[in-house]
Amino acid sequence: MKTFTLFFLFISMASLCYAQNGTTQFGARAAGLGYAYSSIADQWSALNNPGGLGYLEKTSAFAGFENKYNISGFNSLAAGFTTKLKIGAFSATAFKFGDDLYNEQIFSLGYGNKFGIAGLGIKLNYHQYYIDEFGSKGVFSIDFGGIAEISEQLRFGAYIRNINQAQLAELYDERIPTYLNAGLGYLPNDNITLSAEVEKELENDPVFRMGLEYVFHKKLAIRTGIKTNAFTNYFGLGFISQKLLIDYALTKHQILGLSHQVGMAYIIKQ
Repeated sequence: MKTFTLFFLFISMASLCYAQNGTTQFGARAAGLGYAYSSIADQWSALNNPGGLGYLEKTSAFAGFENKYNISGFNSLAAGFTTKLKIGAFSATAFKFGDDLYNEQIFSLGYGNKFGIAGLGIKLNYHQYYIDEFGSKGVFSIDFGGIAEISEQLRFGAYIRNINQAQLAELYDERIPTYLNAGLGYLPNDNITLSAEVEKELENDPVFRMGLEYVFHKKLAIRTGIKTNAFTNYFGLGFISQKLLIDYALTKHQILGLSHQVGMAYIIKQ
């Protein structure tokens, strides 16, 4: 009993620290924009705001890798695909953080559809936590989100991660953190995207995020972003072609140092 109590306490604290660093969000394009991404719809919406799935018109596969602070135990991997259905769009993703001593895996299924000026989506996640010599613990969580087109140039996006407040352990009522993200995206033309959003975890102060993307000749994108509390800088590059999208992001935390993330998406069917 004592062993399992220690296990649940440790896994809860690890999950909390992990989620507070934003690592349950993913995608090198999103990272390049400081994860000010709630109003943007693309393949990586499957790992961020499921409301973006309602805007997707193509079948695609994607994968990414991140190394945080040059620590091998903090590596993250993600892969998945999205496909357009007769009504709406579907996504399936897998995410892993950690190593053989401690890791978290998340398997998700998402669905989104567009209703008039708004896209709405929902995602079911299965979280599996593992600590060497202690075993594993699995729980389900639900995410919900939407993106609305206020005008041709302005979008509003919002999503909630872990809306059901999934419980990890009965002792001290330890739960996976619940986050609300809400923000605006401004597209003055086809080459520029400005985004800003607020992120609020139920038991912590809000975080402000802001990002900028500029696309050259419809092929090359440069990105930058910031986050407050703790202040973090983000930079990114992207290559865009008809079938292939390749992204890179560099994150600079003022205390912990640099993180690198790469991502690739392939359009299977237009």
